Amino acid sequence: MGMLLGRIVASAISSIIALSITAIMVYGIFNIRKSMNSFHIINACTGRQVNLIIPARNEEENIKEMLDKISSINGLVQRVIVINDRSEDKTGLVAKGFKEKDKRVEVIDIKEVPNGWLPKPYALTRGSLMVPIEGSMLFLDADIKGNYGKLIKMSSCTKEGELISFMPRFKCDSILCNSTQSLLSALLHGYFGYNRSLNEEDAFTLIFGCCFSIRPYTYKEVGGHAIVKGELVEDKEFASVAKSKKVKIIPVDARDFIETKSWQGFDSIRNFMARLFYSYARKSSGLHFYLFLAGLSLLFYFPLAFIPLLIFKLYLASSITLASYIAENLFVYIGGLTNKIKGPYSLLYFIASLSIMLGLMDARRKGFKWKGNYYSSKNSISSLKRIKEPALPR
Repeated sequence: MGMLLGRIVASAISSIIALSITAIMVYGIFNIRKSMNSFHIINACTGRQVNLIIPARNEEENIKEMLDKISSINGLVQRVIVINDRSEDKTGLVAKGFKEKDKRVEVIDIKEVPNGWLPKPYALTRGSLMVPIEGSMLFLDADIKGNYGKLIKMSSCTKEGELISFMPRFKCDSILCNSTQSLLSALLHGYFGYNRSLNEEDAFTLIFGCCFSIRPYTYKEVGGHAIVKGELVEDKEFASVAKSKKVKIIPVDARDFIETKSWQGFDSIRNFMARLFYSYARKSSGLHFYLFLAGLSLLFYFPLAFIPLLIFKLYLASSITLASYIAENLFVYIGGLTNKIKGPYSLLYFIASLSIMLGLMDARRKGFKWKGNYYSSKNSISSLKRIKEPALPR
């Protein structure tokens, strides 16, 4: 009798958890559709000149390819501002070589980052100081590849009070990368998608820092990157502040004409997740953090329990749990499609999710590396010498 009762309880609990996970996955699938239906089409416009701001650290090969193509674009490009962020390779020399050929190219060499600033917000702020008040600003990471002419033309249509966020395709060269990128894309669009960016009552905003445009005056009114100088995920925080100040977020589907390389190795993915979760891990209490970690563990791994449930002949619970496994695979597969990833990579989502779990634990217990600095779990900003902070654009 006791064994029967135990089997009934185990079956009931397993079924409840599995049904909850299935509901979460179905909710995410519907939200992915909403996110991908949020893109705007940039219509033809008279166009204004565009100033490109390109932060680069150890991007010797990428910056050469990028500047070579951008230098051939005439008309809309006013300035090309390359910020050499303490590179240890020939990034600065390569950029200065283009400056001699193209008067539109400007190069800023950063030797040190002031206290209170993180490297990328500081680099972007330094670059913004060289932009005239007219025209548009296009923030572009040095590893972005594709049709720059089309990107610049769309950026030239940016109006005051707008922020155009371009969504690139994330290129993968390995099975692990395809699996992880599918999972990340699913989570991003399923629960933090562009549909939330367009909802004025939702404070959350999604943009990719690799590629977005804004008018200089609007940028100044928001406060520039100085308002997020200590933020590790500066793009999201900047966009959230902009939205709170009534700047209109305009997501544009750019997957067909620009791409950037995704995180390839397990360690690089794990390190990225540690950076992403760093602020949360430091601010949350121990109880809250480990409850969140346990919840993620259930979400990612409980659907695999259909196997032991089947072995113990709990057929109903096993069937319901198998349904949650199928729902999670479908969720991840559709997430991959948003990044033009096709194939059964979703079947390995439980391996990809391990990088998320370990990254979350690293954020709490160890730290991570970023832009040449190490951020430990005990310090929010690495120790850097103080130098004069730049003024905001006028």
